[in-house]
Amino acid sequence: MSHARPEPDVPSTVNGRVPRPRPSAREDEEGGPRPVGRGPATDRHRTLRIVTGIVFGLGCLIGFGMFVNGFLGMVLVFPGETALSFVLLAVVGVVGFAVLRRIRPVRAPTMAVSILALVWGMTGALGLALTANGHLLSIWNKVAGLPFGGEWGAALTAPLNEELLKVVGIVLIAVLLPRAIRSPIDGFIVGALVGLGFQLVEDLTYSLNMIVMRGGIDGVVAVVQSFFLRVVLTGLGSHWAMTAVAGAAVGLVAAASWRPEGRRTVQAALLLLLAIVLHWLFDAPLLGSISGILFKGLLVFLTAVTVYLVARHTYRSRVRRALAEAGDELGMRRSSAMALDGRRARVKELRATPVPERPAARNRQRQMVAFAEERAVEYHPPPRPEPVLGE
Repeated sequence: MSHARPEPDVPSTVNGRVPRPRPSAREDEEGGPRPVGRGPATDRHRTLRIVTGIVFGLGCLIGFGMFVNGFLGMVLVFPGETALSFVLLAVVGVVGFAVLRRIRPVRAPTMAVSILALVWGMTGALGLALTANGHLLSIWNKVAGLPFGGEWGAALTAPLNEELLKVVGIVLIAVLLPRAIRSPIDGFIVGALVGLGFQLVEDLTYSLNMIVMRGGIDGVVAVVQSFFLRVVLTGLGSHWAMTAVAGAAVGLVAAASWRPEGRRTVQAALLLLLAIVLHWLFDAPLLGSISGILFKGLLVFLTAVTVYLVARHTYRSRVRRALAEAGDELGMRRSSAMALDGRRARVKELRATPVPERPAARNRQRQMVAFAEERAVEYHPPPRPEPVLGE
């Protein structure tokens, strides 16, 4: 015989009277936001966000300008091939953008955050990397010689310049919009979107370069061949996956209000190093056969999936725990409350709710999910050991 406490029934929502979960740290007892007085700290935060927005915008403009300076001539010479490559990559971009936003548990990131991440990857990170890669490749050629630079230059250049520049964008977004990245899973998704934007424009540049390498003949064949190599063959293990891993590192640090303890700092550093190593392996002149290239791409993809599953499991566990607490206070069944962490479960509950009560039920869902996510990202640093008397 079970001795578990029976679960209470779901309370009525007639007339829109929906019980609310207890207020979060940002709300007062009346349910509204706590008044925050202006002070030195508030002004500093506002100034920091303004400066960050300016830096972000300038980075995007400068990067876009560098891209235009390097490739506008090719675009004008091969407009038809450029249009074909653009259409193919646009389809990939739309699908990838939707999928990456969808895989965030509980709720998708806001459209503003998603677009900012994509734009940084397509402009700031990509354009600045073009110039940085050129300079660093020149250094390798001068220091180690042209044969070494031609063989290993890409593997010793792109992982450093490109991953760090993409991470800069993730950090800028986290500072500009503090609620955008508050956990490793947030950093993973934002990083994946930054990497996707970078990957799309880089694929465009590769298709243009391949046309030139073929002497400007059979440009359509060159575009299709480049698309097959860069998207079909290696797309699953390319920039989106590498930068997603690096983004999880940013999420770890951001979740600790940028003041992580030693263990979390080490974890973040290892994740960033892992992203760089994966990029190095991807570009290294090793395993150059088709099967070897597929293996490297699959390794990068599986590594990103592993990081995602760990971050997702941790985040969902915390959200479900917070939903259970909110459900207890509302008199809901724990199973019903915890199920609200899933999009399908929320839709199913609304469909089962009488039409007049749906607005109130939808409002309750939003409040509970917001409360649960707020609780899930709360960071509690490990307690310091108490000093021992006599030492």
